[in-house]
Amino acid sequence: MKKRIAKVLCAAVLGGSLAVTAFPGVAMAAEKDGGFKVAYITRNQSDPFAAELVNQFTKQAEEYADTFTLDTFDSQADSEKENSIIEDCITKKYDCIIVQPNDGNLQQPYCQKVLDAGIFCITTNAAIRELEGGSWVDGDPYAQGEAIAKLAAEAVPEGGTVGILNCMPGNFHTTSRYNAIKDEFIDKRDDVKIIGDYMEEEATEAAAMATMEDWATSYGRIDCMLTTADLLGNGAYEAVKDDDTYDGMLVYSVDCLAKTVLEIKDGVYTAAVYQNPPALAAANLKAAYDLLTGAETVVNTSVDSLLCTSDNVDQFIQMYIDQGQITEDEAKSHGYEAGSATSILDEQSDDSESEETTEESTDNSAEDAEEESE
Repeated sequence: MKKRIAKVLCAAVLGGSLAVTAFPGVAMAAEKDGGFKVAYITRNQSDPFAAELVNQFTKQAEEYADTFTLDTFDSQADSEKENSIIEDCITKKYDCIIVQPNDGNLQQPYCQKVLDAGIFCITTNAAIRELEGGSWVDGDPYAQGEAIAKLAAEAVPEGGTVGILNCMPGNFHTTSRYNAIKDEFIDKRDDVKIIGDYMEEEATEAAAMATMEDWATSYGRIDCMLTTADLLGNGAYEAVKDDDTYDGMLVYSVDCLAKTVLEIKDGVYTAAVYQNPPALAAANLKAAYDLLTGAETVVNTSVDSLLCTSDNVDQFIQMYIDQGQITEDEAKSHGYEAGSATSILDEQSDDSESEETTEESTDNSAEDAEEESE
């Protein structure tokens, strides 16, 4: 059964929005000869999650080809480079600029420049929600961290040893996830021994492996690794996977990459939160369309994240098969037969339609009751 961990904060997951009154300096869109230009500036395409998000943007933007073109840019995890790209996009008069910040505090003034230039600005993953007149599309990173922290709080044995890996100082998402881990695990499981609580500069397997190797040498058996990104969890596992001392070690993270899903299927990884790149891309592009066509002046949209465990991992494997990120032969080598489960995204879509039908039925029933009372 699919487990949702973040409620949609608007009308629908893929297109729901909260309209706000227009702000000075934000241009209202009208028809434009030759179509609109949209820029998407990603944080770091060498990061697997960010790369998949770019892939989803590019693929889904084809649906809006009659309205706008999409250009993508890579900041390469460099805030100065990202700010320079933002300024260049302003100079080139893009009509809407979507920014995935490397460091929200450093990108915020430059995103404000976008708005001051009369250009629509959407921030995403992680959103900068303090921009006056700005739009945002995002998941709920605190809920993502809360989901894995609560699972760990239930599963870690009494007096167990735990390592915590965070990454990217100043990043809203990883900071929020860590805060949830602190609230829901560290503060509530005072019986466990936290052998390490470390901040990596970047989310890389190599960095996590090096840290894990140091901890393994110093402390021996570690019962659980709580991490704020898949690459950290993957690196921690890779560092000790050939040592029987660590058999059964619990590993939790956020991103739920294809590699992680197969490790969950194999029983060597415990759980991961899927940030839902297809839904994030769809909601961002819909927001850009609504802004450019004048349907909305500001769009704030929250997108569902999904929790992957051994209970529903087959549905995630099928999703990645459908997306071409896992081959049928690869899935079979991990014990999954292609087509034997429904993609988790198909189930999510079915649930959304069911919820909308239920809400409509409830509204109609209320109207009928009101008419009868009259």
